[in-house]
Amino acid sequence: MALSLVTAPTTEPVTVSEVKSHCKITSSDGEPAPTLITAALAAVPIAGNLENGTHRYLATFVTADGETDAGLACAAVTVTDKTANGKIELSAIPLGGSAVTARKIYRQFNSTGTFKLQSTISNNTATTATDNVANASLGADAPTTNTTSDPELLSWITAARQYCETFTHRALVSQTWDLAQDVFPNGFESLWIPKPPLVSVTSVSYVDQPGVTQTWSASLYTVDAPAGPWARQGRIVPTYLQIYPVTRAIENAVTVRFVAGYGAAASVPAPIKVAMKLLIGHWWVNREAGALVRASADILPFGVVELLYPFKAF
Repeated sequence: MALSLVTAPTTEPVTVSEVKSHCKITSSDGEPAPTLITAALAAVPIAGNLENGTHRYLATFVTADGETDAGLACAAVTVTDKTANGKIELSAIPLGGSAVTARKIYRQFNSTGTFKLQSTISNNTATTATDNVANASLGADAPTTNTTSDPELLSWITAARQYCETFTHRALVSQTWDLAQDVFPNGFESLWIPKPPLVSVTSVSYVDQPGVTQTWSASLYTVDAPAGPWARQGRIVPTYLQIYPVTRAIENAVTVRFVAGYGAAASVPAPIKVAMKLLIGHWWVNREAGALVRASADILPFGVVELLYPFKAF
């Protein structure tokens, strides 16, 4: 028997905000704010939309869960005649860590008022840009708080879910898998589907004796899909007076594609979510594999196994 993931979950059982609350993570623990931008009048004088006066710039980093507070502001650049040289070139735009997906540039005019959004750079690679945006077209004020999470947090959430799924032999949020095995069961025996709770069987295909891949008609089998927090494995059985198809004697002749999981994150049992948060909190505090400290370390943080064990699908 072999299992392969077809479609991974699109959400996680716990959110970044839930983990941040559990771990007491504050804005100071998020992605660091950017360093300075370099700004200068366009190297080749050209008319532009920037007003005559001084202009200062700063940047923020954007991640999947938020935006950093504003970085340091650069020295002012003065436009004296926008009809002759009214554009400003930005360089050394800071790059963020692996969690950063975009940068936002904010501009202040004549050293008064707030910095307002000048543009969004939708990548984490470009280091230069040209500003030709009129004051009237500037956007929102630069943020004063950091709403990003620890850069490692998203990967820890995924790792904690995968650990809980491996320990319990369950699927948490909806995901699609292929189960491959050499033959169908004998007679009327059940074809058991791992990773409960089973939601549905998408298809059952097999290689027939001549070597042609066939799809077994869904009208010829029934699907038993127990539901609930402690649901056992689902199964496929032939309908009354039907038998399994005959397959060619090769490896992985039978493939069952199925959807498993509790559905949306809200339906995942609360004890499993608590176990995830305990694991993530442990990893957040202890960032290295480490060793025994005063002989007090456990294999897992206290309570994780106890919370997961009732859901273990043997």
